[in-house]
Amino acid sequence: MRDDHQGAKRDIQLELKALRLNGMAAAWAELKAQGGDSTLNSSRWLIEHLLQAEDVDRVMRSIAHQIVGAD
Repeated sequence: MRDDHQGAKRDIQLELKALRLNGMAAAWAELKAQGGDSTLNSSRWLIEHLLQAEDVDRVMRSIAHQIVGAD
């Protein structure tokens, strides 16, 4: 989920599933199936930003948990 997708279009549904946000992944797929590509594309930046923030948060919590466990 990190910023290794800079040049390519990110697979939002795959990233949502990887974060175990299955309801959101299903909703994203449903919106795409309904032909909402123009709407989805206009809000893609927001979804990508939220995915990145969630990924960073999970990494930081994992590191904090490991530090506490190492004491």
